[in-house]
Amino acid sequence: MKNPVKISVHVEEKIWQSFKNYVLSRYGTLWKYLGEELSRAIEHYLKDVQPARAQEFEHMVSKPNKKHIKLLVWLLKNYPAEVLYSTVKRYINDNYGIDRRTVKKYLHDFLINGEFVRVLRPLRGNTDLILKVNADRILDYLSKFVPKEELREKYGIYREAFKPIEERKEEEKGSKGSIKAYAAERYEAGDSIDEVQERLADFGLELGKKAIRSIIRKARREGYG
Repeated sequence: MKNPVKISVHVEEKIWQSFKNYVLSRYGTLWKYLGEELSRAIEHYLKDVQPARAQEFEHMVSKPNKKHIKLLVWLLKNYPAEVLYSTVKRYINDNYGIDRRTVKKYLHDFLINGEFVRVLRPLRGNTDLILKVNADRILDYLSKFVPKEELREKYGIYREAFKPIEERKEEEKGSKGSIKAYAAERYEAGDSIDEVQERLADFGLELGKKAIRSIIRKARREGYG
């Protein structure tokens, strides 16, 4: 057995006893073979169930209903980057029902399996999860099933408003560069650190004097100003 892991689960007593009896009758011992046969049983189960689930999922994503569309629109407009698992669950409970199967259908089977969101990390000190939202995937999917005019007029979604991550990073990088250049330029023009601080505050940047001096020094090294 490759890369064995130890597990602890609760199973139906009669089924477990029957399984152990099968292993014992076949090998004459439970040692070593119990885990191997259990792994083999799980593997066979997955081979049987996965094609059916895949087919069910493909049918669902190829013919979304209004609730699927509404869920994606809500997610994209309110949480285009990250969202808490509990927040999505609460939305589904409030709008589609509190049954566990309903949550599974829309959150697990549709959003997670459809790669519209993925588990990013657990929330520190909590059992909640942070989900990474795939805005590009959602936009592509909505564009496939909802006319462009309807996306704009009915849902207020404009693709131009959701730029790819790399573009946003470049813009942020350029914005930081502009701040450096502006701070260095004003300082070179004779403004004091206090005056540079006030000018940056006008742009909503509350920076301390030490931070501003550091920005100016870095800007000079990088050739700004």
